[in-house]
Amino acid sequence: MIAAVNYYWRMLVTGACFLLFSTGGAVGSFTVFPALRLMPGGPGERERRVRWMICRFFGVMVALLRITGVMRLETQGLERLHRARGVLVLANHPSLLDVVVLLSAMPRATCVVKDEWWANPFIAGVVNAAGYIRNSEPEQVLEDCDRALGKGAAVIVFPEGTRTRPNEPLKFLRGAAHIALKSARPIVPVLLRCDPPTLTKGSSWYQIPPRPFCFRVTVLDELAPGRLADLSQPPVIAARRLTHALESYFIDGLRTQ
Repeated sequence: MIAAVNYYWRMLVTGACFLLFSTGGAVGSFTVFPALRLMPGGPGERERRVRWMICRFFGVMVALLRITGVMRLETQGLERLHRARGVLVLANHPSLLDVVVLLSAMPRATCVVKDEWWANPFIAGVVNAAGYIRNSEPEQVLEDCDRALGKGAAVIVFPEGTRTRPNEPLKFLRGAAHIALKSARPIVPVLLRCDPPTLTKGSSWYQIPPRPFCFRVTVLDELAPGRLADLSQPPVIAARRLTHALESYFIDGLRTQ
């Protein structure tokens, strides 16, 4: 009986968080974010204000999940994300909560957002106001990431491109490697684990695990791309080698975490 009550309680809280995410994005798009844009300062300053608000909003969601017993959060090296500037933050992508947890710790970060989010009425106003990077044309993404890094922002990228299904091996795309090669900026690897898996690719919000889940964030030391692979080859070959090296690095790290 107690287990059943706990299960439905966690489902209720999860649904409330999804509702908060959707309504918060929609309300903010028509109220808070337009008001922030009217405040003094140029476009860069306005975007920083919106990102700060997103950080606080996601912080509330993370706190709600923890206080209600839905999630346990374990972190290592999280302070490196708080102070991250002008670095490429690469993370594996096991859950829909990945971006929520990372952005809740990074008030000045930007991220590469999949193209369909810009057509989502609940999300489009938020990502636009924050100046997030639209994942559309590859060359444009490279330019936008390089520009953001040059301005001192930390750029979050999920090299897998989408969430990984449980028990499937990591498979990195080459986009993150191309960004790293073009910008020549340090890489901050972030290992994410969610046990038991929840909000994975192909699952619905109400398909919650039978017990509270533990979300682990491990932030590793900065890496120079040249430490992982020989980058003296032409860009296409260098990107392929760096992608394989990053993939192996994350697989090894997750195996020993």
